[in-house]
Amino acid sequence: MKKLSIAEASVVIGGCCQTCTDSFEWATVGNNDVCQAVTTCTDKNGVVTKTYKTAPASSCKAPG
Repeated sequence: MKKLSIAEASVVIGGCCQTCTDSFEWATVGNNDVCQAVTTCTDKNGVVTKTYKTAPASSCKAPG
C-alpha cells in the first residue's frame, strides 16, 4: 500500500469541503438589467450551487 500526502488524498477522495468563487453578472429582471453578485460553490461530490444577491451596477461590466 502506498502512503499518500494530504494533498494527494484530497484529490483521490474529492476533498473535504466545498470550494466557492464569486463573480458579478448581469441578469434581466422584468424589463431591467440588474447586476447580481453570484457565489458558485462546488462540494466534494461535484454538486454545484449558486447564490444570487443584488449588487451595485458599478460592480458589473457593461451589459452586452
